[in-house]
Amino acid sequence: MSASKKWFAFMATVLFCAQSAMADVVAAWNFNSLTGAVPTSLAADAGQGGLSLTEFTGGLSGLVGTDINAYNGDIAGQSLTVTGTSQNTKSLVIDVNTQGKKQLQFSMAARRSSSGFAGMLVQVWNGELWKDVGSVSANTTQFQLYSMDLSSFTFVENGALRLRIQFSGATSASGNARIDNLRVDGSLVPAPGAIAAAAAVAAAGARRGARTEEVTTPKPVIAHPVEKSAVEPAPVTIRAKKLPVKPK
Repeated sequence: MSASKKWFAFMATVLFCAQSAMADVVAAWNFNSLTGAVPTSLAADAGQGGLSLTEFTGGLSGLVGTDINAYNGDIAGQSLTVTGTSQNTKSLVIDVNTQGKKQLQFSMAARRSSSGFAGMLVQVWNGELWKDVGSVSANTTQFQLYSMDLSSFTFVENGALRLRIQFSGATSASGNARIDNLRVDGSLVPAPGAIAAAAAVAAAGARRGARTEEVTTPKPVIAHPVEKSAVEPAPVTIRAKKLPVKPK
């Protein structure tokens, strides 16, 4: 692999690792403060967001929760509990500030009683109507983790997310569903000049690599044949000289 290709591969790896490392919670609720009457709105325990329960006509309480999906070591305190058939079709709504965040993920721990809410429909608001994300039918014996990918709903990135959970399927006055450690997570949107700067560094590295190759690669030596003169020199004539004879 050429030096320039190696440099580009290195920079791509660096950018990927940097973005992966920046994934973090956008907003999270642990519901551990629910020890009495449940208020109609709850601020996020981490991040920025609000949770509204104004649709419910009673039927809200706090029961023992879990540490599944807990953020930052939160203890297994309380969980938000919805009870009774009168709460069928009611929804909790969360509003989350997603400024500077993308690739959003929704997750929560949940369980229900055997006559509790068999369906919890998760939807996002696109500004005009609610769009289905997925439905949760919680386990009846223990808390389990449920998560949904919101990355295809790009209209909720780098701005605001409105999400609701609609409860349905309860068949008795005591049937309930519990949710805990509700979270929205996402990745940081790179600063406007970060990618351009990385590209400039990569381009500079590529040019350096190209120059290095030019300098260090030896050029082939071409041997030229020795040309003979077209006119050969005339042979040298040696003339004999007569020697004088001395008298005896």
